[in-house]
Amino acid sequence: MSVVRTDKSNHEAELAVNIVKSDYQSKLSEELKKYQQKAHMKGFRKGKVPMSVIRKMYGKAMLSDVINGLIQERLGGYLEEKNLDILGQPLPSKNQEIYDFNLDSGQDFTFLFDVGLSPQFDLVGVDSSTVFQVPKVDVTGEMIDKEMEALQKRFGKEIHPESDFRDDDRLLLNAKELDGDQLKKKGFETSFQILISNIADETLREQVKSMKKGDTFRFDIYQLEPNRTEEYVKKYLLNLEKDEMDKEVGNMFEATLSEVNRIAPAEFNEEFFTQAFGEGEVTSEDEARANMKENIGKYYDRQAEALLFRDFQERLLELNQVEFPDAFLKRWLIASNENLQNDQLSREYPDFSRNLLWTLIERKIKDKYELKVEIDEVKAIMRNQIRQYFGNYPVTDDMLEGSVDRMMANQEQFNRAYEEAMSDKIFETVRDQVTLEDDVISLEKFQEMVTVAQAAHQHHHDHDHHDHDHDHDDYGEEE
Repeated sequence: MSVVRTDKSNHEAELAVNIVKSDYQSKLSEELKKYQQKAHMKGFRKGKVPMSVIRKMYGKAMLSDVINGLIQERLGGYLEEKNLDILGQPLPSKNQEIYDFNLDSGQDFTFLFDVGLSPQFDLVGVDSSTVFQVPKVDVTGEMIDKEMEALQKRFGKEIHPESDFRDDDRLLLNAKELDGDQLKKKGFETSFQILISNIADETLREQVKSMKKGDTFRFDIYQLEPNRTEEYVKKYLLNLEKDEMDKEVGNMFEATLSEVNRIAPAEFNEEFFTQAFGEGEVTSEDEARANMKENIGKYYDRQAEALLFRDFQERLLELNQVEFPDAFLKRWLIASNENLQNDQLSREYPDFSRNLLWTLIERKIKDKYELKVEIDEVKAIMRNQIRQYFGNYPVTDDMLEGSVDRMMANQEQFNRAYEEAMSDKIFETVRDQVTLEDDVISLEKFQEMVTVAQAAHQHHHDHDHHDHDHDHDDYGEEE
């Protein structure tokens, strides 16, 4: 037998690759002859260097190359033929005899490799007896009020009140530089806008709210808004050009309230309903509120899916505990990552083995339910990513398909989209098999759960350079 397997434990085996003289002899002679024909050496014509000289100078290196090739070929062939499910790659054994590759000894060789065996287990937890709570946000009247007010404001009309100002009114100020308590002769003048709520001094803010259009008030322009840099004030309040930045301008100004802008909330009428909800969707305030309630619910349901995916992962990892060849895997990680230090490895290994287990669980689900990803599904994921990337910017079909073609041609982007499509399928499969129960909770409690999940996710990402963990995490922030 050219490869002999010896099990050292349930999780590790040693593979002995045997190579005898007759395996390498003719290949070696062939390589030496080829080299002799090409060899240039002082004192000899091209191709006329004696074989004894070639053997002496290059024989060892060539024998080593020929044998390396045979090892790769036999090891690969054996793993494939026996369908051996291994973790990482075979590693040269610590018990390996060191050979001198002497051409004249004509010896036989045995090369020993350690392999980590993938743990065998039956998948548990993907069935109707496994129950998951799905967090459902209780959409309150107050939440609907808040969203409706925001919509009314968004589609509101601009009005210009002349008194009784409010915090969210925007003022247009015409300001002149002061000299002591008089207006400075030929002093600096500027115009700018400011939200009343942005006036830093509370007393001044209340005073301005009780003024009328055309009234004046005085202030230090550098202290008017909270935490503004000198550069900001010069650029946006004094409106100085780049080359005027070192112009001498005093701090104290007197401003006239020349105009006040306020967005008056839209009335509940057909125009507003069409703008906010689309043609013919909503015809009354009650319908608008019902529609809003449904949309808010859907928004949080999407985030709840991300939480549910984390729950699936956590529970399935818990239910399918396996033993890994830890010592072997640590050796393999160090061997395949030259920058990995031992202390970093011991910190990161728990997350690595957790991700490895999740990969094996995913593989079990894929095989059991015969999940396949079609090219169209990969393209759909890519289209989605491109639309998100452009946000509200309109994307033509040509642009979209051109971008998809470019992504399809990039192996890395293709793999990422493929993994995401497969991960979605795995999530849907688990969701269809298990029992889901709605757990109605307050928005505060829900947001707390999202924060905890984000922190856990961040922790695993920070520790994990071998990330098999799919970002099914669409924990959005409320728009």
